[in-house]
Amino acid sequence: MGRNCIRLIAVLFAALAAVMVLPSLFGRLIPARGYYSYMKVVYAERLGDFLISQPDYASAADHAGGRSWTIRDTRGNEYTADAADTLAVLENASQLIFEGRLPATLCGVGLTPEEVSAADFTMYFGDRGDRSYGLMDLSDKLSYRSQDYRTDDLFRFAEEGIEFIDAPSNRVDREKSLRFRKALDAAGFVRPCAWAWKPTDAADAEALGYFLLDARGCLYRMGMCGGEPEVEPIALPEGCRLRNLSFCDRPELLALALADDGTLYRMDRDYTFRRLELPSARHLRVAMRSTLLFRKFVYERADRTDYYVTDLDFRMLDSCTVEHPQRRNLTRERIARVLFPLTVQLTPWQGLRFSGPEGWGWALLNLVWCGVLALLLRRRGESLRNPFVVADLVVTLLLGLYGLIGVLAIPGLGSERNLKK
Repeated sequence: MGRNCIRLIAVLFAALAAVMVLPSLFGRLIPARGYYSYMKVVYAERLGDFLISQPDYASAADHAGGRSWTIRDTRGNEYTADAADTLAVLENASQLIFEGRLPATLCGVGLTPEEVSAADFTMYFGDRGDRSYGLMDLSDKLSYRSQDYRTDDLFRFAEEGIEFIDAPSNRVDREKSLRFRKALDAAGFVRPCAWAWKPTDAADAEALGYFLLDARGCLYRMGMCGGEPEVEPIALPEGCRLRNLSFCDRPELLALALADDGTLYRMDRDYTFRRLELPSARHLRVAMRSTLLFRKFVYERADRTDYYVTDLDFRMLDSCTVEHPQRRNLTRERIARVLFPLTVQLTPWQGLRFSGPEGWGWALLNLVWCGVLALLLRRRGESLRNPFVVADLVVTLLLGLYGLIGVLAIPGLGSERNLKK
């Protein structure tokens, strides 16, 4: 009985592994035909509108690379590539600077290559997609003077509190750990630590240390100066349950914060938060392109891409949505939908994603696979009245080909007659 239960669990795990592996393996063994669909979307500050560039293969015979580009704004007006460069100056600034075509002024603002380049940067933020390896290092605020970085500044968070590790002996430095625990307790920190973030800029990391989320969802800053702890609470906006902090190594901005409900906040260097007029970034990784006059946010979704433009103070100026063209209905894809209608994907921002089957075809196909398994079991001399054989049939009926593979991958225990022998 126990062996049969263990086997049933193994069958389910094998079926789950088949769900995660087989669709991608099928895609690798039988790749799709070349299908290319790329659209470049830039914001033309001189137009106050977006310019959308799409490849045009029909008229591409005389063009380099086998394609030409059709460039239109959201109202349908068409532009040449040279015109697009001069209308969307800041997003094409690198090319214009290289060619010596950067204008002296733009929208009443004087331009220099140095100012334009210094203001141009891209950062990514949104739902938590990073990994926590458990062991972190806390640089002393005064380390930049002496360049004295020590291995005993390594620490981790345990259920009972922070623990500093003495690397040579691989033991916990109890005296140092106790000092930091007392400092955290005095500031109101409630163990255990739910998450910890460190600024990406090295100077910020040394000056500020870590930003910690305690068990209640309250935010704290923990740094170190001269070997002594620095801990201070940071007030979050009312009703904000912090999910992620994405740091930016810019003097005008410390980080962008994401709340559990998807609301976005800017975190200034005085640790104040201001809510942004942007849509929810829950389960998304968003790109922000910042220029001398505006910021452009790109929300990449499965069926579309949303673009939002704000001024430098994050006030909304314009938005645009570009639908993704549907892929051609290839024979390969029709076969994949029949064989593998249920798929599981794992992404760092969305976690496990299940794509379910459509229509009654899934149920009918599962009946076929269940019938195939029943025939195989009868040929092996298995009794269809055996409750564990019935369990195998039920797994196949529910999971189709995946269940069949799981049952066949884990050998059965044989018929009662064979066991008696």
